[in-house]
Parts: sequence; C-alpha cells; structure tokens
Amino acid sequence: MVFQQRLEQAQKQILTQAMLQSLQCLQMPSLELREFLHEAALSNPLLEVEDAPHDGPRPEAMEAAPETVLPIERREQLIWEGGGGLSDFTSCLTRPQTFSEYLDDQLGQSATLGGRMLALSRYLVGCLNSAGYLDCELHELAHEMDVPESELEQALFAVQALDPPGVGARSLSECLLLQLAQGREFTEVNIHMIRFGLPLLAEGDYAGLAKLLGVSPAEARRAGDVVRALNPIPSRGFCDRRGTALIAPEAVIRQAGDGLVIEMNEGAVPRVSLNREYCALVGDPGCQEAQLYLKEKLAEAKNLMNNMESRHETLFRLLCALAREQEGYFLRREDLLPMTMEQIAQRLNLNVSTISRAVKDKYVQFDGRIFPLRKLFSTALPTGGSAEAARSRLRRFVEAEAPDRPLSDEALAQALSGVGFSLSRRTVAKYRGELSIPPASQRRKKT
Repeated sequence: MVFQQRLEQAQKQILTQAMLQSLQCLQMPSLELREFLHEAALSNPLLEVEDAPHDGPRPEAMEAAPETVLPIERREQLIWEGGGGLSDFTSCLTRPQTFSEYLDDQLGQSATLGGRMLALSRYLVGCLNSAGYLDCELHELAHEMDVPESELEQALFAVQALDPPGVGARSLSECLLLQLAQGREFTEVNIHMIRFGLPLLAEGDYAGLAKLLGVSPAEARRAGDVVRALNPIPSRGFCDRRGTALIAPEAVIRQAGDGLVIEMNEGAVPRVSLNREYCALVGDPGCQEAQLYLKEKLAEAKNLMNNMESRHETLFRLLCALAREQEGYFLRREDLLPMTMEQIAQRLNLNVSTISRAVKDKYVQFDGRIFPLRKLFSTALPTGGSAEAARSRLRRFVEAEAPDRPLSDEALAQALSGVGFSLSRRTVAKYRGELSIPPASQRRKKT
C-alpha cells in the first residue's frame, strides 16, 4: 500500500449557521415556531419576542404583484368568519381531549371520592391500556402502591362507574357486562351469552347458541344483536396523545368575486424585534467588556429576523402559486389538477427541498375546512387526471353505494374507468386503504 498526497480543487456548498436556521424556521409549523422564538429570546437579551395581538389588522398590508393572471389579495391578519364576526386564530386550534383526560375530569367532579380514593382512582386510570382495559392484576398493583387490595377494588369500582361504560374492565366479558348493566337488556339470556357464548357468536353459530342458552334460534339471534351492539373498546373515538398535535392554519384562502383572498395568519407567530435599550449599548465606551458579546447577539437577532421575513415571503409566494395552479379547485370546486413540488419549484425558481420544507406540517383553511398544504400536490395518472382526483371520486362512489350491496374493488375500478380514471383493481385497493375505507365485506350492512 502506497500513500500519496494530492491537491484537488472542488466546489462544495457549505451551509452557514444562519442558512441552517433559515431552513429550520421554514420547516417548522407556526405553533412550533412560536416555542422556538420564545426559547431564542431567553438566550439573547437583544431579541424581543411578543405575541401578536388579535384585535385588529396589521399595518403595511401587501398586495400580490399586479402582473398575476388570477387576482389574489394578501392580508396580514387572519379573519375568521362565522358566528359573531372577528375572532383570533385560537378558534382554529384543535386538540381533541384524550381518553385519560376525559376520565380524570370526571373523577375530579365526583363529590363522593375522598382524597385518598381519588388518588388511587387516578392511579388506576393511568394503568389502563390503550383500549381502556385494566390488564394488570390488582394484587400486583396493590403491592406496588403498598395499599390494601380492598382499597384498590373500591377505586376500580369508581373507575368502572365512569363514562364510557365498560372502562376499567379486566376482560372482554366484564367490559360487555358493565355496558349491558346500564340498559334494559340486562337479562339472564344476554348475561349467559356474554359469559359463555362469545366464541360461538364470533363464528355466527346461532344454532349452537340456541342450544347453549336453551332458547329458540330467533331469540338467540336477537340476543346476539344486543351483544354485537355493545362497544368492545371503551376508548374508541378518543385521541391518542402521541398522535395529537395542535393545528393552526398558516393562512385562509377564500373566494372574493372572481379572485381569491389569502389572509396570512400573522397572529400565530410572535413578532420579533430588537431591544432598543440593549442595542444602545453596542459601541458604548462604558461597556467595552461586553462589546464582543453584544455584537454577537445583535448579529444573531438580525439573522433571526431576516429568516422570519424570508419564511413569511416564501410561504406567501408558495400559496399564490398554488392558488393559480389550482384555480379551478378554489373558484369552481373542480378536482385538483396534477401538480408536483418540482413543478412549483421551477415556477418559483426555488429548490425542490425548499418547497418540501415549506409544505411540511403546514395547514391552510378553505371553504370552512382546514387541510394540509400537501393535499394540493398530486401526481398525474398515466391515463390523465390526478391521483387526488381519483381518490375523491372513489370516496364519492363509496358514499353513494347501497349499504346492503357495497361495491367491490373490481366494481369500483370499472366505475372509475367510466369517468376517465383507468386504474387496476390493486391501485383501487391501495387508494381505498389510503382513504381508510374498509373492504366491501366490512362495509356491508344488513337491512
């Protein structure tokens, strides 16, 4: 092996700290950016971060360039229409209540639980699994808490008395029995079916159920319908904290005559400015020891302010370009046209990665709905049209189908072919899964 020294000249792109921060600000959604700015202000005394008021429009409203074909107006203040007129952007925020929060709220409002029992009940709520079941043995929990098992049993009774019915159950049978006990169908036949007949009910063996319960097949079927109507997952319908996030739209797009109005949600991001008192110390002969520190922090503050302005302008340019490309969708409620990030990047003379960062985790409001900005991009199908338009038409066909005769994937493919979307059955199944639509066998409803 021979070692040699060689000198080469090559061009490399090196991102400075300011450029990295610019990309970071562009990628963050408004609420995450809010936290980032407040943290930056804690480490930089020359930086002032102030939450914007929501009681009026910001000055210096800017308009789109006059050479645009589609008239687009820009407003700096998000205006929420509905109900009583103006309100701030927080009306757009959404974070569903978690299952544990819902149970804790009920426990806190109970007048019968003392301090110790309330603490034990909340401890048990924290032990519930994602389905709302208690899958830990009480004696193990009692040993862990160093309390009598009888006290934990009383706390469990308190939890099982909460809404929704069935919460805190230790088995499927107990969950169904807790629900059954709150209705008029708490009969001997139904109790016996839940305790011993669930395997036969899952197989649809009503003859075997009739024999097990000592009733007629018709009565066994009625009992089966009662049990099937119960909810085996008490936490169903509640959000999971891990998948929960606050959402604030970056802008509102709405129709105004023959054009569009883009109202930027300026209230979602704090205002960034320089602290005049500390800035006055820069160059002050009486603060020679702090000059290096002050100049460094001043440069950091100015870079952050420039990055914020760059983020704002990039988002507005992107929204204008999307509004022009999808004019039919916004003005005439037509299907989305095929459009990729690369096409928008070329139109705006930006890098594709910049568009990707600008779109990431960003939302806009249009026509009373808040949807991800990424939805406006859609790949083109080989036979014409966009994939998003095909998904939209697929959803309409499923919504219009007969409940007792749902359309198979093959039938859906034929229906889509009739309206100009030539897709294979496998592609239709893929799109159906992306729309969270179950297969035909699970959509069938008996009349």
